[in-house]
Amino acid sequence: MRNQRSIGVNAGLNMIRTAFQVIFPLITFPYVSRVLHVENIGIYNFCQSVISYFSLLAALGISTYAIREGARYRDNEEKMSLFASEVFSINFISTVFSYLILGVCILLVPRFNQYSSIMVALSISIMFTLIGSEWIFQIYEDYKYITIRGILFQFISLILMFVLVRNSSDLFAYVWITVISCSGANILNAVSRRKYCKIRLTINAKILTHLAPILVLFATSVATTIYTNADTTMLGFFSGNKSVGLYSVSTKIYTIVKQMLAAIIIVSIPRLSAYLGEKKIDYFNRTANQILNALVVIVVPAMVGLIALSKNIVFIIAGQEYVDANISLKILSVALLFSIFSWFYTSCILIPYRCENKVLMATIVAALVNIGLNFILIPTFQQNSAAFTTVIAELLSMVITWWYGRKYFRVSFLKKDILSVAIGCLAIWTICSISEKYISSVLISTVFSVTASVVIYMIVLLIMKNQAVKLVLEILHIKK
Repeated sequence: MRNQRSIGVNAGLNMIRTAFQVIFPLITFPYVSRVLHVENIGIYNFCQSVISYFSLLAALGISTYAIREGARYRDNEEKMSLFASEVFSINFISTVFSYLILGVCILLVPRFNQYSSIMVALSISIMFTLIGSEWIFQIYEDYKYITIRGILFQFISLILMFVLVRNSSDLFAYVWITVISCSGANILNAVSRRKYCKIRLTINAKILTHLAPILVLFATSVATTIYTNADTTMLGFFSGNKSVGLYSVSTKIYTIVKQMLAAIIIVSIPRLSAYLGEKKIDYFNRTANQILNALVVIVVPAMVGLIALSKNIVFIIAGQEYVDANISLKILSVALLFSIFSWFYTSCILIPYRCENKVLMATIVAALVNIGLNFILIPTFQQNSAAFTTVIAELLSMVITWWYGRKYFRVSFLKKDILSVAIGCLAIWTICSISEKYISSVLISTVFSVTASVVIYMIVLLIMKNQAVKLVLEILHIKK
């Protein structure tokens, strides 16, 4: 096996990359929204939302499948090159098909035709995703390259943004800059991937064996997209723009925190899949338990802190006008716990064990329950009910994936570790409550609460000798 960094280092790198993906929009959006004005921003968001569906169609479930299966071949360049060529060829066909459908839609749908130049420009990202084949770098756990390259292009796009986007007529420049920011790095991938394998277009009978699991993963992506967007869509129909605006703030914060925490899971998939491919079940179980223990240590206090500071966080990020969103954020904080552990069982257990059909079933059930409850509750309870139905859906998904995953993986927790996390979270709640009561400045109160909570929480874990805290302190330093 090639020399690889620990999962913890990869998780740290992925967290940095995710943080920059969050920070850059926070810097650019206030500037762009004022320069381009609301109408142009509306045009861009409309076109981007349309292209996202064609991106989903072109991607199928290829990335997840390629990472899982490719990790089994990464010690054999010849087999890896053949596998990568087969998967790339499927991706090429799906991308061509996506472009054909997009072309027909632009010709036949007047509103699409009206913004055809913007849609065509944005669609370039679909082609860049194909040629970049980022899943190759994830298979080989090359997160240092992925992180540095991503941050570099974000800095380039940031400079271009302030230089080229100066007034409302610069919408097209903004479109191209966002394409460069999101996808331009894939040009480098096309060159760099050669050090791992050689890719060429190929058609053979084995391609069909890849297609079935890829389509199942694609169906899962579609179901996930539908049910994650259903809340906002249904709020728009039943409750109006104000509820949508409030809910969008709470979901934005919730999504940012979830993406940061999920960085640990994302980088684990290639290593876990490789262990299964090499029949190293003991390594698999040990690593999966270390990841789960680390998640408990990190996710539970994150949930408690988010609930305790929800009002302050909403005020700092969005302002007084959106402060009512703190209630839906509190509710979504509970969903955060269920979502991350559902994601763990999905990505770290079921997908490496090739149980993507079970994942699809869990996603469909969660989606149907979410949408059904939204129809019943949203007209009365508005954005708070949308958050509540998300909690129920994520809980249901977690229970189903755990039920299927228990066949392959047995959880190993020490009672004193659970107790140490509980005591640490009680300390976090106490610190946040006292800070809110005695510090009048929202910003100072929040900064103090977060800083003091982290310090006291880690002290509690160290005193009680939590087994997972060593992994956290070493950035989850998990070795083969």
